[in-house]
Amino acid sequence: MQTKDFLEKLEKLGDKEMRIEYRPGEFLPTAFHITEVKNVFIESVDCGGNPDSYRQTVIQLWWDGKEQKDRAMSAAKALKILEITNKSIPMRPSADLFLEWGHGDLLPAKYKIKEVAETEDTVTFRLFAPPTVCKPIEKLGAFGNLAMNVCGPGSKCC
Repeated sequence: MQTKDFLEKLEKLGDKEMRIEYRPGEFLPTAFHITEVKNVFIESVDCGGNPDSYRQTVIQLWWDGKEQKDRAMSAAKALKILEITNKSIPMRPSADLFLEWGHGDLLPAKYKIKEVAETEDTVTFRLFAPPTVCKPIEKLGAFGNLAMNVCGPGSKCC
């Protein structure tokens, strides 16, 4: 999901309570906070020596340890926070969106939105942590023997 898609979704949801499911059946407490919004520019070189650059929007989520139902995050509240952020540091509409969360023994990770489920009063954003990938293989859609040619002995891949 791109940043613009997330903002447009929030706008349509109004005062629905946001629920964030970071693993199946595991949810952030409803009184989470948006503690930081990051515009990230990445310059990289993959294992095949291919340079790349791209942008991400990372919305960092935090919880103070107190469950306060009356402070539940609504879509409208989240949108207002992001609009204030956008006035200070413009977000990049086409940047891939990540939600960053970690608490207690759960190390912080960047999650992507896999699915959005709505009820009359709530919206649930179901997340997944994308795995690391070998980009030359991913770009070719190659697996098996072809993958060995791309990343095997004698290839440009490290």
